[in-house]
Amino acid sequence: MMPQQISRRELLKIGTACLFLSPGRSTARTDSVCLGVIADLHHGLAPRAMERLESFMRAVAEHKPDAILQLGDFNYGTEESDECLDLWNSFVGPGYHVLGNHDMDFVSKDFIVQKWGMPAPYYSFDFGPYHVVVLDRNNLKAEEGYTPYNEANFYVDASLRGYADDVQLAWLRDDLAKSSLPTLVFAHQGLGLPTSMPEASRAIEVVLEEHNSKVAENKVVACFCGHHHIDRYTRKNDIHYLWINSASYYWVGADYGSMAPYTSALYTFITFHPDGQMEIEACHTDWEDPSPADRGFPRAGELTPFISARSLGR
Repeated sequence: MMPQQISRRELLKIGTACLFLSPGRSTARTDSVCLGVIADLHHGLAPRAMERLESFMRAVAEHKPDAILQLGDFNYGTEESDECLDLWNSFVGPGYHVLGNHDMDFVSKDFIVQKWGMPAPYYSFDFGPYHVVVLDRNNLKAEEGYTPYNEANFYVDASLRGYADDVQLAWLRDDLAKSSLPTLVFAHQGLGLPTSMPEASRAIEVVLEEHNSKVAENKVVACFCGHHHIDRYTRKNDIHYLWINSASYYWVGADYGSMAPYTSALYTFITFHPDGQMEIEACHTDWEDPSPADRGFPRAGELTPFISARSLGR
């Protein structure tokens, strides 16, 4: 799938009209369901962020998913970001938010939760034949307890970042136990693969694995994350872990020009079937010149301007 570039005027005249005239499909538990996913848009920082979101929303109008979800680092929650939220809210179906760290660069967590209309920083819902859990890993480990991310207070040692607090972990255990459906987990910061926050990640993974060890049917089957701006997959202890690439760029650091943007938006549509099969649609673009390799970035070979197509089963 190649993202389409459209103007805001065209979207408002055509794309949004299509959204309102063409609602998604049924979400009965016997039906397959489709979720449109975009990660790390970075409105207010990334170049042409509105064009990228418009491209996604046009694809949404064409695909007609049952719901859409953004995986965090969406916008700053300031007045300047209202255009971004308004466009997102033009979707006629459910639009779900995951909190990312940079969403609290200028505002508090409570503020962004309220502005986006989230039920809470972390929450769950049923989606066709699946249960969905949205986690909030935006807490700092303190000497006693945890401190919520708030106005960029999280630029500290990485080992202190990315935690789900103890109350949230207890809620997660209880929520998983109460559901009779297989579960999909969405979190901004990466799970399942090596990160700079291993302790914070492992605490969540342990809860998921312990739950799976106790049940036969309603297992956690997959986790989807953003944050790292890369396309990755692994299967760990019978759970699929997928990292969804950024819609906008990869950060190569100040020595290599800071931001390496993609020429157009990345996003995906994921279809979940009742038999446990999941299909992730590919999305390809290119690097704007100069690419990370052209800049001499040492890890350029690990980076890709695409989201891979995958077909996964339980």
